[in-house]
Amino acid sequence: MRLVITGGGTGGHIYPALVVGQVASDHGADILYYGSIRGQESKICGERSIPFTAFPSEPLYSIRTIRGLKALVMLQRSRGMAKKALRLSRPDVVFSTGGYSAGPVVAAARDLGIPYTIHTADSIPARSSSMFANKAAAFTCTFRSTLDLMQGQNMVRTGQPIRRELRAAAQRKREPEELVFVVGGSQGSAFLNETVPQAARQMPGTTRFLHACGPDHLKSTAERVDKLELGERYQVVPYLQTDQMVGAYCKAKVVVARSGGTVAELALFGLPSVLVPLPNSANDHQAHNAEEFVKMNAATLLKQSEASPEAMAASISTWMTHPEKCLAASQSLQEWDVPDAAERIYQLIQGAAR
Repeated sequence: MRLVITGGGTGGHIYPALVVGQVASDHGADILYYGSIRGQESKICGERSIPFTAFPSEPLYSIRTIRGLKALVMLQRSRGMAKKALRLSRPDVVFSTGGYSAGPVVAAARDLGIPYTIHTADSIPARSSSMFANKAAAFTCTFRSTLDLMQGQNMVRTGQPIRRELRAAAQRKREPEELVFVVGGSQGSAFLNETVPQAARQMPGTTRFLHACGPDHLKSTAERVDKLELGERYQVVPYLQTDQMVGAYCKAKVVVARSGGTVAELALFGLPSVLVPLPNSANDHQAHNAEEFVKMNAATLLKQSEASPEAMAASISTWMTHPEKCLAASQSLQEWDVPDAAERIYQLIQGAAR
C-alpha cells in the first residue's frame, strides 16, 4: 500500500500523523508526506528521512482582507500542485490530520477520486477537515463530544495517536513529587509565561515548577522569574525533548497548560490539570476540549480573562492538596485514553485503500 500523509503547520497535526505513518510503515506501507513550505513538517520529516513534498500554502484568513485573498489564491495554486504530485505518486489512500497544509492535498485527492481518511485531534474539527468530512472513507476523532457534533458523518472515535516513547513510559509507575509542570505548546504561551510565575510566588516554597516556555520566550520568562526571586524552585526551559517530557510527566503532580493537543498526553499519564484555553482558537475548540475534561472531574478550566495569578495559584493548590481528587482524575483520564489509537486508525486507512 502506498500512503500519502498530510497535515501540518504545527506539531499538533504533524506528530499524530507520523505516529500513524509509523504503524503503516511497520505493516509494509510505502509512506510519503505532503505538507507546506512554511510549516514545521519539512524539518521534522527531514530528521526522520521521510520523503516530503512541499506546497506554498498558509492559513486562510478572512477573504475580505488582502492577506486572506492572497492566501486563497495560494491555496488554489497548491491544490493544483498537489493534483500533479498525486498523479505521479499514485497513492492508494490519503490520510489527513488537518491544518492549513492539508486542505489542498485532501481537495486534490477528492478531485482525483483517491480515497482519503481524516483524523481530528480536537473536539471541534477544523475547517480544513470538516469541509471534506462527507466524502471521507473514515473520519476518526479523539474526543467523545465530537461524535455528537458530527452526527450523520462516517465518524469513529479511535482516540489520539501518541508517540510510542510516551506510551511506553506511561506503563511505568509514576512517582509524583511536589512539582507543577507548565507547558504552553511547542511555541510556548506568552500568557502562561507571565501569569504562572506570579502565581508561584503566592504558593508554598516547597512547591517546585518546571516551565517549558517556548524558545522565543526564554529570555523574558527567565528574567521575570529572577525578578520575582523564585530561585531554584522555578526552572525555566525553552522546550523539552521526548525523554525530558517523559520525566516531567512522571514526576508532576499537576500540569498547567493550554488545551490543544497536549491534553491527550495528560490523559495518557493520568495527570490532572489547570487548563487555560487559547481565547482565539478556531471555533473555540480549546475551550470545548477543556470542558470534556472538566466533566470528567479531571481538570480545572480557567478562562484567560479570569486567570489572574491569584486564581491560578488557588486552582493549582486545590489539586496539590487533595490527593483523592488527583486519584479520581487519574482513573477517569485513563478510561478516556485509547491505548491502540494509532492501530485503529491504520486499520480504517487500510480498509479505505483502493
